[in-house]
Amino acid sequence: MRIDYRISLPLLFSLLIAGCDDPSLSEEKAKVGPAEQDPLACLPVAGITPICGFKNPEDLVQLPGTRHLLVSEMGEFMMDTPGKLLIYDIDAARQQDLPINWSSQAEVWGDEDCMAPEPGLFSPHGIDLSHRGDNRTQLLVVNHGGREAVEFFEVLAAPGGWTLQWRGCALPPGDPFINDVVALSDGGFLVTHMWNKSIAFEEVGRRLLNGEKMGWVWEWQAESGFSFVANSQQVMPNGITVSADNEKIFINVYMGNKIIKLDRASGMLESAFDVRQPDNVTIDDDGMLWIASHQHDPLNESCTAEQGPCLLPFQVVRVDSETMLGETVIDHQGAPMGYVTVALKVGDEIFMGSAHGDRLARTKLN
Repeated sequence: MRIDYRISLPLLFSLLIAGCDDPSLSEEKAKVGPAEQDPLACLPVAGITPICGFKNPEDLVQLPGTRHLLVSEMGEFMMDTPGKLLIYDIDAARQQDLPINWSSQAEVWGDEDCMAPEPGLFSPHGIDLSHRGDNRTQLLVVNHGGREAVEFFEVLAAPGGWTLQWRGCALPPGDPFINDVVALSDGGFLVTHMWNKSIAFEEVGRRLLNGEKMGWVWEWQAESGFSFVANSQQVMPNGITVSADNEKIFINVYMGNKIIKLDRASGMLESAFDVRQPDNVTIDDDGMLWIASHQHDPLNESCTAEQGPCLLPFQVVRVDSETMLGETVIDHQGAPMGYVTVALKVGDEIFMGSAHGDRLARTKLN
């Protein structure tokens, strides 16, 4: 583990994956200070239990009706290096490979003209799991491998495990750098666009630090393709989710230090909640939003984890999707894990992933 401290724009964006503390946050939050323990030990600290043996497990979803997590192991940020998808069995505490059948099928869920990617280049980022109208299980994956695309998969139960069948893809227009995706019940999806890759890197940094709204959200539909979501242009949109009825859109604005709520039909910006550097957002069955929030100084702190975890400080913030009022549930710095990019509620626990490091983590909710 090595932490470098120096001021440079490349360091800023080597950490942006995917402020201001809101005064309405509950005083009941769990405050955890620095831990005096070797981070490579992979032992519980302050009620947080690490689960080691991963590589950059950036995003998580739960397979419905199971105690299995589907994990997106992301390649190095902005390098588009290959990564993979795998299954973690919570009760058996075991990882399982997730085979992918990339062969073209007669049934296509994406753009009819979108060809399969090169499997060896597959570089997953944000993921989302949903039921289609025929009750089949769909996985959407942001893929940076050789192109910027959203890949469609069908999740299939098989003897001894799970498999994925590729069902097509969709390529956003222009030269986008996309991040996270969420399925819509009508077969479409929403995907966040952070900035255009064709813009020089130093210029991207200058514009974002000046508060320029370089990113937005695309909506894709099979009949019409990609369209711009009104009022979604923000300073680096990151995580995204929707309400159960698909009427409200929730967007994490990483460099704007907030999550915003949009009405999907009218495009009206209904409300916002201040949260520092919000990465991914998940929504539970009770309509609560769970947000992974970074607490480091993005100008002066970076983390290069040669082994073990990145230990940059983080919070997990819970926000009511109806009222947009929230509280900090976890506030942590130190071992056994840091730089959390996703928080997923499973039963009475929160499971956390990170875009840098070798582990997931879990903790009980009070």
